[in-house]
Order: sequence, then C-alpha cells, then structure tokens
Amino acid sequence: MGVRGISSIVRRLRRFVDDLKYGSRGRPRAPVALITVIVVLFAVFIAGGGIYDILDNPPAILPGPNGWLAVHPYAGEQTLNESILSMVFMVFIVAGLYSAYSGTQVTYDSKKATSMLVMGIALILIGLSGSHYLIILKRIVARG
Repeated sequence: MGVRGISSIVRRLRRFVDDLKYGSRGRPRAPVALITVIVVLFAVFIAGGGIYDILDNPPAILPGPNGWLAVHPYAGEQTLNESILSMVFMVFIVAGLYSAYSGTQVTYDSKKATSMLVMGIALILIGLSGSHYLIILKRIVARG
C-alpha cells in the first residue's frame, strides 16, 4: 500500500468522524467527548465479558465445598461478579490513563498537573492490581 492508499484511508476516516460529529447537513450531532465515552464504555463492556453475560446468563455466586464462591473455578467461565469487577477495573485503568494524560497537558499550574498525574497513576495501579488479583483468585479457587 503506497502513500496514496494511506492518504485515502485517512481521508475516509476523517469524513466518517465528521459525519459522526456534524451529520450529512453540517449541523452538530453529538459532542466528540460523548462519542468517545460511549465507544470506551462499549469496549470495556465487550472486554469485560458483557456479551457472555447476556448470552449465558451466569450466576452471581456458586455453591462451593466450603461455602459460596464469587469466582468461577474454570478458566473458560466466569460469574457475573467477576465480569462486573473486571469491567470496573478496566474503567479505572482508562480513567487513570485519561487523568495522567490530562495532567501532562496542564502547563500553567504545576500542582494541579502533579496531582492529576499522581491520581492517574494511582487509578492505573488500582485497576491493574485488581485485575491481577482476580486472576490469582481464579487460580486459587481452581486449585482448592
């Protein structure tokens, strides 16, 4: 694919985004921030297992040998609680990335920039550690 092919694809993408923003008659439709939030939430829903939740209707908790389990012991399945928690952790990661990015864009107030950057890094770490903990919990439940 040459330079003409890439520029053609870029032109088509710009036209598509402009159609989303302004419509075919040039009137504003929806703000870009709203479209971005909807796309991110949809991606988090898909990545967190939302389609699985809709199609399989998994239980929220399972009966286990020593009580109730909130984590499914099999790697290929999950409970509703696992799915919701993974979605929440992904939202934390995305919010942390956005906050850290916004903190790097603030040039006039170094205290605000530093606090936004630290808050973003903290949200990213909470999301990553929570996701990692869910994986560890799934391994522990599968063994026990």
